[in-house]
Amino acid sequence: MSNLSAIVYRSRAVFALSDVDLFYLLAHARQRNREDGLSGVILYDRGYFFQWIEGSNQVLGNTWNRIRSDQRHTDIRVLADQQIPVRLFEGWSMQLAHRDREHESIVDGFVVADASLLDDLHLNPSKVPNILASFGKLGGSFKPVRA
Repeated sequence: MSNLSAIVYRSRAVFALSDVDLFYLLAHARQRNREDGLSGVILYDRGYFFQWIEGSNQVLGNTWNRIRSDQRHTDIRVLADQQIPVRLFEGWSMQLAHRDREHESIVDGFVVADASLLDDLHLNPSKVPNILASFGKLGGSFKPVRA
């Protein structure tokens, strides 16, 4: 059995994040995830976070407890939580996906997300795991959590 898991969730930001807030959050997540051996992608759009985070079961569990208690977001909804055979985001301590191409040249590893794809995230939360998985180096899909 794999010792790797992934958690995919959606949450609502308590306050709108400026670019500076978002870049600070990304830098902090990258540093912490490098130390903990985690990888993934985070997307911030229209006041919502969508995140895929993956790593060893124990470390991911500890990180998930910290994420859930973070006061910057609320209305956390787990969309997928399961064992994975391999990392989809190997070497990505945390990437940022965004619809605004303006940041493409200043954020290392920035993932430009198509506006229609992002609209689909908001309209169809059950698709979030597969949409985020498609940003991974291997592509891939993920089974959503049943509501």
